[in-house]
Amino acid sequence: IHLRKGGLIVIIGLSIFLLFHQVTQAQQVNTLQQILDSIAVCNPGLQQYALKTESSNSLGEAAKAWEAPRAGVGLSEFPYPFSGNKLGSPGQFGAREMLMVRLQQMFPNFSRQRKEVAYYRSLAPQNEDDKATMKNILFARAKMAFYEGLVAERKLTIMDEQAKQLQLLIQIAEGRLAYNKAVLPNIYKAKAKLSELQSDRIKVNSMVDQAVAILNSLMDRPGDAPLQIDTSSEFQEMQFDILQVNSAYVETRRTDILHTTDEINSIRLNQKVSSSLAKPQFGIAWDNMRMNSGMYMYNVMAMVTIPIVPWFSKGYKSEVGSMNYQIQAMKKMQDSQIQQTLGNIRKDWLNLEASRKDLQNFKDEVIPSYAKAYLAYLNAFSENAGDIYETLMAWDDLTMKKMEYYDKLGDLLHNQVILETEMQHY
Repeated sequence: IHLRKGGLIVIIGLSIFLLFHQVTQAQQVNTLQQILDSIAVCNPGLQQYALKTESSNSLGEAAKAWEAPRAGVGLSEFPYPFSGNKLGSPGQFGAREMLMVRLQQMFPNFSRQRKEVAYYRSLAPQNEDDKATMKNILFARAKMAFYEGLVAERKLTIMDEQAKQLQLLIQIAEGRLAYNKAVLPNIYKAKAKLSELQSDRIKVNSMVDQAVAILNSLMDRPGDAPLQIDTSSEFQEMQFDILQVNSAYVETRRTDILHTTDEINSIRLNQKVSSSLAKPQFGIAWDNMRMNSGMYMYNVMAMVTIPIVPWFSKGYKSEVGSMNYQIQAMKKMQDSQIQQTLGNIRKDWLNLEASRKDLQNFKDEVIPSYAKAYLAYLNAFSENAGDIYETLMAWDDLTMKKMEYYDKLGDLLHNQVILETEMQHY
């Protein structure tokens, strides 16, 4: 195949562009907000509530339906066979047996239908409450996984930095070994520390992969799909006034508690549906009869139900009374939920404040002290006044404290997510 020079350049350029595009897509970083937005759109657990709302709306449309008409076919006889000739001979009245067709239609209670439609529509806010509650749970899982992956990435950076310092110490010690200014066992210990650091790195890498797998599953993606956590994200600490948190705050912010309020509203609407059974229902029946003589006759009757009779009225009255008790029980449950939530928020806030103070002290006091000790040993070692063993121990202590700092940071973020979840702050 012969290609012109310009066409070949275009094909090569297009190939390079596609390759670059694929690499860019594979390396695209994801911020926490981008992940949360993707979960809100793609998670199938959240998509179910829209379908549940459509289902309740369909039930509302079904409530507008009429009862099916009734049809019957049978024989009618006049007069009764045992009546004899008291009413005259059969010939006076024509044929005694007649074929009868009956059609019957009951009219709906339109007031009841409107109340049923209102009841089914009241289920939509409950679905929205459930959706928001699940979103709160899913977002909490996503935040936990994101922060775990982010902390693990920061740990990997610390490990790489500490490994470079340790490798430099080993190189200096090996150079001094020829002049008998270093001890071989200490060099072996330093190399063992380097191997231990690499082993720890494998575990931390696994934590990153686990976090990615969780985030992918929450976004309804394959678990092994490429996802890179945005390591440039700054940790945003949650700031709020605990004195502003009261029962009204919790009742309006927590959708699992708000769900109880909406459910009580639905029960009250259902009470109206049951109470509408006390109203009579009307209907009409039409009978058409053909006598053996060939003549026809018909009968039209208007019908009405009598719901006040005790054997029927005790049913809907008991149902309405049962719903009253159910509403009272749900109010008590809601009060319990509010008080429990307030207690949990207070506890989680105190836990978060303790973690924040601990982390600040660790950052301002503990790590700088270990860093100064390591720097002093390192300076002494560089001037041939110190030993690699003491420098190695100082390096090991500093490395452990730096890793511990991120463990404490992970605990702080964990406590913050718990508090945000309890307050449904997302």
